[in-house]
Amino acid sequence: MGDEWEEEEQLVVVELSGIINNDFLSKYQDTCKILDIDSQKPLMQVGRYVFAGQYEDALGTCVLFEEGQENGDGNPELKYKCHTVKKLMMQRTFLTEKKASETSSESIDTEAKSQSNLEASE
Repeated sequence: MGDEWEEEEQLVVVELSGIINNDFLSKYQDTCKILDIDSQKPLMQVGRYVFAGQYEDALGTCVLFEEGQENGDGNPELKYKCHTVKKLMMQRTFLTEKKASETSSESIDTEAKSQSNLEASE
């Protein structure tokens, strides 16, 4: 038998940091790829940008709504979708070629720290 695909939808609240351009998300609306979403350190690619992160407890509760049909005043009707107390905090990172002696998570951590130090010195 051939490979079988099983598709599963998960809603995740994500906070991105390390983005300078305000219209960043409008450019890359439908081009998000997430690797290892169930791991302790998931990776996300949005357009040409790469982010590494971890789950944290949100301050309060994050509530997600979906837009319905527009009501009389031109605004869409909002319907409750779900809620969560976890948030995926993502920091922009730069990937480099992995050295033979290090693990993939060490390489990503090093790059994220280097980026944080660079931003702090500017």
